[in-house]
Amino acid sequence: MRPRFALLGPVEARRDGRPIPLGSAKQRALLTALLLDGNRVVSLDRLMTAVWDEDPPRSAVANVRTYVNRLRDALGLSGRLTARPPGYLLTVDQGELDVVEFAEALRRGREAVADGRPEEALGHLSPALALWRGAPAEDVPRTRALTPRLDALSEQRCLALETVAEARLMLGEHEEAVAELRDMTAAHPTRERLWGRLMLALYRTGDVAAALTAYGRARELLADELGVEPGPELATLHLAILNRDPALGFTRAARRPPPPPAGVTRVAGGTGGSGGANGTGRVTLTAALTATRTGAGRLVGRDRELQKILSALGEVAGGPRVVALDGPAGVGKSALAREAARIADFPDGVIHVDLREPPGLGPPDPYDAVRRALAAAGPPGDGADPGMERATGRLRAALAGRRVLVLLDNAVDERQVRPVLEASAGCRVLITSRVVPAALDDVAHVAVAPLGDEDAAELLLGLCDRGRGDIRQAKRVVRFCDNLPLALMIAGKRLAVRREWTLGAFADMLADEDQRLDLLTCGDLSVRAAIGADYRVLSRGESAADAHALELFRLMGARGTADCGPGTAARLLGCDPRSASAALGRLADLRLLEPLTLSRLATLCLVGPLTVDHYRMSGLTRLYAREIARG
Repeated sequence: MRPRFALLGPVEARRDGRPIPLGSAKQRALLTALLLDGNRVVSLDRLMTAVWDEDPPRSAVANVRTYVNRLRDALGLSGRLTARPPGYLLTVDQGELDVVEFAEALRRGREAVADGRPEEALGHLSPALALWRGAPAEDVPRTRALTPRLDALSEQRCLALETVAEARLMLGEHEEAVAELRDMTAAHPTRERLWGRLMLALYRTGDVAAALTAYGRARELLADELGVEPGPELATLHLAILNRDPALGFTRAARRPPPPPAGVTRVAGGTGGSGGANGTGRVTLTAALTATRTGAGRLVGRDRELQKILSALGEVAGGPRVVALDGPAGVGKSALAREAARIADFPDGVIHVDLREPPGLGPPDPYDAVRRALAAAGPPGDGADPGMERATGRLRAALAGRRVLVLLDNAVDERQVRPVLEASAGCRVLITSRVVPAALDDVAHVAVAPLGDEDAAELLLGLCDRGRGDIRQAKRVVRFCDNLPLALMIAGKRLAVRREWTLGAFADMLADEDQRLDLLTCGDLSVRAAIGADYRVLSRGESAADAHALELFRLMGARGTADCGPGTAARLLGCDPRSASAALGRLADLRLLEPLTLSRLATLCLVGPLTVDHYRMSGLTRLYAREIARG
C-alpha cells in the first residue's frame, strides 16, 4: 500500500491506516519542506533553512542526508525520495497528500459558488474542511522558510469557510449560516468578508439590530487589531442594511450546469458573484485606503488619468457629459473614480451606484440599475415595485435641478446604464467598466492601464511599510502581480500584517503558479474573483462569438498559451479565420486578452508574421484560464 501524508494538523504519514514514526521535530520539518514542494527538487540550502532557519550548524549537510535516509527507510520510499542536484526530490502521487486534495476541493467549491451551484460547492468543501486536524504542521518549528508556506495553507482554510458561508446564503440557509458564522468570526476576527456574510445572514433572518451590532463589533475589532476602518464593501453593506435596501433580500440562484469539457457549446443561465451584497447610497468619499493608494492616502501613479477625468468633468456646456473609465480587472478604476469624485466640485454631492452582481445572481439589469440609483438619489419610496417607467420618472424628478455627480461603478455594458443616463440628463456622470462603452453618446473615454514598475513598487512598499531597502525584491512581487493595483493591494495588506515575511520570501511564494491566485486573496479582495467576473459575463453570452471565445479561453488555459493571433486561434478552434478573429475580439472586449502593438510584438521577438490583431493574456489571467481548463 502506498503512504498517505497529512500536513493539515500535526505532520503524519500512514500506511494501511497505521501511523509511521517520523522521528524528531527537525526530521518532520524536513519532510514538511519536501511535501510542500512535492514533485519538485528542493535545494539543500532551502532544506537547511527550513530546518534550522538562518543559523544551520556546520554539520547541517550531513544531518540533512541522515534525515533523508531515515525517512526513506521509515516510509519505504527508496525509489521516490531521491537525490537530484542541487538537493532532493520527493515524488507524491495523486491522493497521497491532504494539502493537494484540499486545494483542489477549494478550487472546485469556489468555482461552483461562482457558477451558482451552492449544493455542489458544499459537497466539495464540507469533506475537505474535515481534513483539518489543527494548525498546519503544528508540531514542527516555525522557521522563516516554512512559516509563509504554512500561513498560506491557513489562508486557504479561511477561504473555504467563507465559501461555505456564501453557499449557505445562496441556498437560503440563513439560520444555519448565522450559527457557523458566529464561530468563524470569533476565530478569525479580522476577516471582513466573514463579518459581511454574518451581517447579511442576520438581516435575512429579520434581526436587523443584530446585523448592525455585528458591524459595530467588526469595526471595533478591525480598529483594535489592524488600526483600520472597515473596507468599502463592508461599509456599503452597512449602509444598505440601514436603508433596508431591497437588493439584500434573498433570491434563490438558478442552478446552472457546469460547462462541457470540450466542444463549442453556448452556456447560458445565471451565475454567482465574487463579493458580498452590494447596496447603494449617498457616499462621503474620504481618504480611505483604496486600490491605488499608499498607506499615507496618496494616489500613486495616476496623475495623468486623474487630470483627464477632472478636466472632462469640469468642462462647461458643449463638452462631454459622461466620462467613462475602462480597463482590465483589478486595475484600480473604482479607486480612481472615487478619488476624482472626492476632488471634483459638485455642491449637491455624489450619488454612488455600485452595479456589481450580488452573490449567486447575475449582474443588475437596467431596471435594477434605475432602482439602485433612485434609492441613492431620492426619498424612500412606499416599498411597492414602481415598474420601469415610473421608477425612471421618479429618478428624473429626484435629480432635476441638482448639481450632483452620478457615479455608475462596475457597469457591465451600455444597455445596463442607458436608462440611468437618460433619467439623469442634467447631471455629469462618471462610469467605470471593464469594457469600453463605445455605443454611448457624448462620452469622454479614459483608459486605465496597469501601473509602471516604479509606481507599482512605490504602492506596494507604502502599503506594507517596508521602506525602499529591498526594491529588487519588491519589483519581483510587482511582476508576479502583473502591476495590477488590486493584486498589489492584497500583497501589501498581507505583508503589512505578516511582519515576519520578507519581500523575498513572499516573492518566492508567488513564484509557485499553483498557489499564486490563492495568495492574492485577502478577505473580500480576490484577483481570482475579479477575473472570474469577466469570465462569467462571457459564459452568459448567447452569440457564436461568445461560444468560440469561451472555448478559446479554455483551450489557451489547457495549453498554457499566453500569445494568440487569428491563425493560432483558428487552429485551436478548428474554425475559419473570421470566426477566430471574432473570438479574439470578444476576449479582448472583456479584457481577458490585451492587444499587442507591432512595436511590442517586435520587442517580444515572437515567432511568425506580425499582425495588428495579435493578443496576449496576462500572467494572472493565464493562471485563471488554466484553472478553468482543469475543470
